[in-house]
Amino acid sequence: MKRREFAKSSALATLPLLLKGCNWIKPKAQYPVHIYSDAKTGHLVYENSKFTQVNINSIETLVVGGGIAGLAAASKLQGTDYLLCELSEELGGTSSAYRSEGLLFSQGAHYDLSYPSNYGSEVLQFLEELSIIKYQSWNGRWSFTDDQYLIAHRRKNQCYDNGEFRKDVLAESPLKNDFLNLIRTYKNEMLLPTRFIPEKHRHLNEITFLDFLNTRLELTSEFIKGLDYHMKDDYGSDATTVSALAGIHYFACRPYYDEVVELFSPPEGNNYFIKKMSDKLNNDQVLTRHLVKKINETTDGFKVEIADIANQQVKVVNTKKIIYAGQKHALKYIYPPGYELFTDNNIAPWMVVNVVIKNELEKIGYWQNEMLTDDTTFLGFVDSDTQHSGSAYRVLTGYYCLPPSSREDLINVEENKATIAEMTADHMSDYFKEDIQSLIERVDIKVMGHAMPIPKPGYLFNDKNSLRQNPNIRYAGVDNGRLPLLFEALDSGLQATFHLRS
Repeated sequence: MKRREFAKSSALATLPLLLKGCNWIKPKAQYPVHIYSDAKTGHLVYENSKFTQVNINSIETLVVGGGIAGLAAASKLQGTDYLLCELSEELGGTSSAYRSEGLLFSQGAHYDLSYPSNYGSEVLQFLEELSIIKYQSWNGRWSFTDDQYLIAHRRKNQCYDNGEFRKDVLAESPLKNDFLNLIRTYKNEMLLPTRFIPEKHRHLNEITFLDFLNTRLELTSEFIKGLDYHMKDDYGSDATTVSALAGIHYFACRPYYDEVVELFSPPEGNNYFIKKMSDKLNNDQVLTRHLVKKINETTDGFKVEIADIANQQVKVVNTKKIIYAGQKHALKYIYPPGYELFTDNNIAPWMVVNVVIKNELEKIGYWQNEMLTDDTTFLGFVDSDTQHSGSAYRVLTGYYCLPPSSREDLINVEENKATIAEMTADHMSDYFKEDIQSLIERVDIKVMGHAMPIPKPGYLFNDKNSLRQNPNIRYAGVDNGRLPLLFEALDSGLQATFHLRS
C-alpha cells in the first residue's frame, strides 16, 4: 500500500521545538482534545489568599502525597491517627488513571514485571498481603495473581526505526552480544530496592553509563541511539547523563534476554496498584483535592495549612509527625528547610497522549511499540489491543520524555494541544503505514512537569533523611535517591513509616 505523505507545518518539528511557540498553522483534524494538568490548580492555590481559614482536629501523622509511596506509607498506618492529603482529584501521582465516557486511561507508569525471589522481602510481603502477587516455587519467582492482565509474550513489543521494524530496540549484532555478556557479569547483583545493592558496585554510581561502556566496548552511533532510548524510557535521560549503576541495573535486574519475564499491564496501568492500596484505607482519612501549602515547625510537632480546593478553605491542623511523599520541588513553598536538601535533583517532564480510535484498524497490535524517530522525545505508544479491556474502542497511549529545559514551555501545551494531538497521531500513522486521523474519536493529554527523577551520577543511595534536621519529618518517594520504579516507590513509603514509628 502506497504511503500518503502528511504535509503539515508540524511535520518536521520535534515536541520541544513546537512548545517554544504558539504560531504553528492550526491542524485540520476535527476531534476533541482534552488537557489534564495539576499545574494551574497548584499555582492558583499558592497565589490565592481569599480562602476561608478553619481549624481541624490534631492528628498523629500527616502523609503528604497520594502516589505509590504515600499510599504505601498510609497502608502501614492503618489503625492509627493519620491523614493523607493529595492535590489531584484522583490518587496515584504519576501512576494515576482516569475514567471518561466508559474508557479507562493510563496517565503514566503502565506496567510491571514479575519479581525474582531475591528482591526485598518487605515489598514482596506487602504485595502478597494485597493479593497482587504469589510465589511460584517451580521457578523461584513472584508472579501476578490477576493473570488476565499478563501480556502475551509474542505480542509484547516491536521496534520501529525510521520505517523499518525489528523485535528489539538494540539490533542484533556482535556488539550487542558483547554488551549482554558484559551485563551478565552483574547477574543477581542488581537488586531492588537499590539500597540492597552490594557496596562493591556502588562506585558505578559515580560515572555515566556511556563512560562505563566506552572503556569496555567499541560502541557505534546506532547502538548508542538504542541505549539512549532505553534510558529515557525508564530513567528520563540518555546514556550520557544516567549513571552506570542505573544503566547496568536496567538490563541486569531481571533476565530480560535469557528468560521469558512475565509482563503485567492492566488497562489502567500501575493505577491497578494504587486501587489495591486505596481500597484498604479508611476513606475518611484520605483527602483528595487537598494541597498541603505550608508546614511550620512548633514545639511539639508541626502546624500545617492545607488548601481544600473544592470548598475553597484553608484547613489548619497540628500534627506530631509528617511523611512527605509529594514532589520535592514544591518544598520551596511548603517547607523551605526540606527544599534545600533536594536542590540537586534533576527531573524529566513527561507528556502522555491517549489517542482513542474506532476499533476499525486491522493492523495487529503489539503492547509496546517502541519508536526511534527524528523526534527523540517521542518514545512510541502502548496499544490497548493487547490488553484485557473489553472496550469498543482502541486506545493508543503515546509517551513523550522531555528534557528538563522544556518544563517552562509546558505553558504552551493548551494553545498547541490540537497540533500535539495531530503530530502524535502522525507518528502512529507512520508506524501502522496507514493514516489513522479519520479513525480518531478523541485525544486526552496528561502533562507532568515533574514526572521522573533522573538518576545521574551521585544520585542513588543519597537518602536525604540522613541530612534532615527535624527527626519528626520523613521523606519518601523515588525523588529521594531512588530509581524511578514502582518497587522503589513502595519500599520508600514502607521504610518512611517504619523509621518514623520506631
